[in-house]
Formats: sequence, structure tokens, C-alpha cells
Amino acid sequence: MTPEPIEFSFTRQLATIDWAIVAGYVLFSILIGIYFSRRGTRSISDYFASGRGVPWWLLGTSMVATTFAADTPLAISGLVVKQGIWGNWFWWAQIPMFMGGVFFFSRLWRRARILTDTELVDLRYSGKPSKILRGFRALYFALPYNCLVMGWVILSMTKIMGLTFNLPKHWTVMICILITVSYSSISGLWGVVVTDFFQFFLAIGMAIFLAIISVNAIGGFGIILDKLPQIYGTEQAASMTSIIPSIDSPNHGFHIFLLYILLLWWTVGNTDGGSYLAQRMISAKNEKHSFLGYLWFNIAHFCLRPWPWIIVGLVAAVKFPGIATKNPLTGQLATDPELGYIAVMLTYLKPGLLGLMLASFLAAFMSTISTQINWGASYIINDFYRPFIKKDASEKHYVRVSIITVISMAILGGGISFLMKDIFFAWLLLSAINAGIGIVYIARWYWWRINAWSEMSAIASIIGVVAVVLLVRSELTLKIILTAMIIIGLIALFIWGLRKKEWRAQYLRSSVFIILISIIAIALILTITLPEKKFPWTLIYTVPISLAIWLTVTMLTKPVDEDKLIEFYKRVHPGGPGWRAIAAKVGLDEGQGTLFTPRNWRNAILAIIGAFSVLLGFGQFILGRTTTGLALMAIMIVCVVVIVNSLTEEKWEAA
Repeated sequence: MTPEPIEFSFTRQLATIDWAIVAGYVLFSILIGIYFSRRGTRSISDYFASGRGVPWWLLGTSMVATTFAADTPLAISGLVVKQGIWGNWFWWAQIPMFMGGVFFFSRLWRRARILTDTELVDLRYSGKPSKILRGFRALYFALPYNCLVMGWVILSMTKIMGLTFNLPKHWTVMICILITVSYSSISGLWGVVVTDFFQFFLAIGMAIFLAIISVNAIGGFGIILDKLPQIYGTEQAASMTSIIPSIDSPNHGFHIFLLYILLLWWTVGNTDGGSYLAQRMISAKNEKHSFLGYLWFNIAHFCLRPWPWIIVGLVAAVKFPGIATKNPLTGQLATDPELGYIAVMLTYLKPGLLGLMLASFLAAFMSTISTQINWGASYIINDFYRPFIKKDASEKHYVRVSIITVISMAILGGGISFLMKDIFFAWLLLSAINAGIGIVYIARWYWWRINAWSEMSAIASIIGVVAVVLLVRSELTLKIILTAMIIIGLIALFIWGLRKKEWRAQYLRSSVFIILISIIAIALILTITLPEKKFPWTLIYTVPISLAIWLTVTMLTKPVDEDKLIEFYKRVHPGGPGWRAIAAKVGLDEGQGTLFTPRNWRNAILAIIGAFSVLLGFGQFILGRTTTGLALMAIMIVCVVVIVNSLTEEKWEAA
């Protein structure tokens, strides 16, 4: 049952106090930027890494604020209508990746003593391939990748300000960019992380407050559960309130859920905590602060934030079913559930509180955009401009160019927002072109044999597979092309590898594994037809194909120079079986400083269990399943006690 499209309009005027609160917050953010401008612009290390002096509570909160953009409440509340609560497994499934990163990657980033995560390429790999990869990553992730993220974040603010102030999209984009650039460009990362700190608490506080106010206004959560079947039908209402979809859920819900929990978390994106999260860990005072900051980020990201947004999404589903906006070109109404969150906010909040809520949205927007433009500019300057264009300029020169780059990137992101209509679709698109690269990011820290060609071939194969899936209409042709990609890899493995006796002696086991993965990939291609040509269905093809291709390329290309591997191991010392050959040549104690220990594995597993227990426990309480909720909270307490006791015995490495 689909509700008829109904246009929502905000009829009353903002009170003077609302305007004053929003203006006051903007002024406060600009003053912070001015205050930190001197400290943040002394060098590009200060501008992009805060001089590596950020405490854990500040860097962790900054991470959370950055991942809490204005788009997030809109997309998640809209997801409740589009799929149901279970649709949030799109990001809940990442708990193992993020929590595991606390114990196995957070300290490594700080040990690396680099300025950006792309600079790791120069530390980890050798030769011309390393330089090519560093330059490519700098441009690829700073421009198309980063601007896609900024585009959907800006799109969310155009929706908010369009409904609230009836502003045209181009004016909204210009205002948002001007406000954010005004403080982030002059202060660098110091200004970003300090404003993030205040922005997070304002944003999460108002999100919780709105959830409480809206549920009370509609008559309680029981009323919501009673009205959903009346509006959407029994089947869809059951899906909307399911934390885990049933096997017979509509629109392949259970199969999507399985793809999320089985494949997404270890294959998609920065599985080692890279990008702007790595930027924060790199900026930490020392390894302890890097670890604790990333741990606090995970707790706040998964345990504190999700349910207020979901609750408001359910309120919106009942109060504003079929909420729609008018297409300015055709004049026709188009249903947009992502507007529901804004409608609830505008309907139930009184003067003053509405101003705080608008300020919180602006805060969420500013925290993300300021990070994205600072992080993207760090790639352009540190990983492309300085190594390839102007190598020996002064720090002042690099800072000036950085400021210009920050402003330019903000403008570019604003332009991209005009090409977007749906926030969640943009999330899926970004995930699709990142699906498969996550395995390489994990392996480069814990296996010496990974080289620059591994990353390049992984990125190329993923983009190639996604392009073929999206562009080729004939199912038969699609299967032939994808199968051919695998067969060409197998032929290359045989001609340049397995035919040689010396090569077989060294890489026979790896070759058997590659052949096995290739067979699995071909079987999946030939037997499975994707229900939809979008993420997460594309995982079925991209993960095995990219894995087979980049492993083949890795085995057939020259390893990283031994001197470079020894230098990397001495500095980072990750440990584990993948580095035994290098560790033996270095002569370091394998147990000294390594993160690959039974205690770390135990703590990581307990942290994952604890995070899932809190997340799902809150959901059980909200849906009235008190006994199950209490049991999950008890599990969480046990996990926390064991981890805390273990951390008291931790010997932190000096930075």
C-alpha cells in the first residue's frame, strides 16, 4: 500500500529568537576559526594534522561529528519508509570493521608518522608504481570521490532550507559554502576539530530532544505501531518495524541483509579506518590517544546516535505519509520520505527550540563539509602538489595554496550537489565503487607481499566491473564480459607464473587460492542474475572478481624492495604471520609492540559483541521487548568489564 503524494509546506514564520540562535551559532563558529587561525596556519602539518597534538576526547568527538552530517538524519529516517529499520544494517554491518580497527589499526596510523593516509603509499611501497599510485589516489579521492560526498551533504541542507525558508537551491548552496569556508579555510584542522566538538553535542542533543517531543506529541509509541498497518498495510508495516528482516520480507529484504552482514563490512571502503578518520588518528598526541579517540568514536557512532533518528522516521511515516516535493521543471509531485524528518522538526518544535534544531543541522552540515574540504585539500597539497609540482617551497606557500584549495573544493562540491536528488542513492553509488578495495587496505598492513600494483589493480577492477554492470544491458553479454575478465587473469597466471618452476615453488599455494576464488567468481556470474543493478547486489560480482584480479596482479608483479619493507616494519611494527620473514631479518622481538596478539583479538571480539548488544538492546526497549533488551545490556556490561580490565594492563607505545 503506497500513500498518495502530499506536498508539505512550512506556513508559519521563524521567530526572532530562532534567527538569533542560528546567527549566534554561525558567529561562534567563525570566532573559533579566527582564534585558531594563527596556530593552524604555521605549517601544513598544523593545517592538516593539528601539529599532532590532539587529545583523544577531541579527536574522537570530531570523528563522530564528521560522520553525523545534515544528510544522515534525513537519509536514515527516510530509510525507515523505503525499507524499514533493518535497512540501517547498511551501516550497522560496519561494526566489526570499525571496532576491529580500534585494536588493529588505530595505533598503526599514529606510528606511521605521516600527514595523510595517502602518504602511507610512499612509506609502504617502492619504485615508480608507488609514485603513480600516490598521485592517482590524491586526485581520485580528493576530487570525484570527495566531491560526491560533499554533494549529497549539501543536497541535504538544500532540502532543509528549502522547506524551512523556501529558498531556491542555488541560494542555499551559496550560503552553506560561504558559512563553512569562512572558518575552516583560515584555521585548518584545529578550527575544524574544535568546532566539531561543540557541533556534535548540539546536534545529538537536539536529535534526542526531537525524538522525545515528537513521540509524545503523536500520543506515544503504541499509537505509531497501531497506525503503521492502517497506512501502509500489514506486510510493509511489519518490514518497517523489523530490526532483522524476515525471510519472506518484501523487495528481497532478507537477501540484502545477508549481503550487508556477510560481505559489506570487510570489503567496502576504508576497512583500516582511512580517509578523514585516519587524519584524526594521525593528529593524535600519541598512540594511546589515537586508540582511545577511535574507541570513543565507535561508541558514540553506533551506540548513542542511531535510534533518535529512527524514532523520528517512524513518527514521520505516520504523521506525513506520502510526503512529497514539487519538481520545479514539471510541476509534478514526487514522493521523498527523506523530507519527513524536516517536517516533524518544523511541526513540533516551538520558537527557540526550532532555532536550536536548525543550528544543530547547520552544525552537523558544517562539521562534515569542513572536514571533507580540509581532508581533500590535504591530498591535493601533500600528495600531489608538493611531491609532483612544487617540491621545495616554503611552509607559508603551501599554507596559502592549501587555503585556495579548500575554497575551490567547497565550490566544486556545491556544483556536484545540483546533479543529485536522492541522498541514499548517492550512499549506494559510493559504496558500489568502493566494494572490494577494503580487503587490500587490511592486507597492506599485515602482509608484506602487497605492493602498489595490488591497490591499483583492485581499484581498476572494481570500477571496471561496476561500469560493465551499469552500462551493459544484455544479461548474456554482461556474463560473457565478466567471465572473460576472470579467464584472462587465469591465463596470465599460467603463462607468466605457473609455467615457471621457480615461481611455482614460491607461489603455488597462493595460485591454488586464486584459482579457487576465480572458479567461485565464474560460478556466481553464470548462476546469479542480479535483481537490481545497484549496491549491495553488485557485491556478488565485484568482491570475488576484484579479489581474483588483484591477487593475480600481486603475485605476477615485483615485490616491494626489501629495504622499504624493513623500514616500514621498523616504524609501524604491525606483527602477525604475514611479516615473519621480514621480522626475522629485522631482528626485532616479535612480541614487542605488535598488535597481532591473542589479547587484542579477544578484546576486539568482545567490543564487537558489546557494540551490537547496545545497539540492538536499545531497539528492543523502544519496540517494547524489555526482557530481550535487558539481556542484551547485560551482555554489553560483561564485555565492557573484561575490556576495561584488560586495558589497565596495556603497555602503550611512546609516540
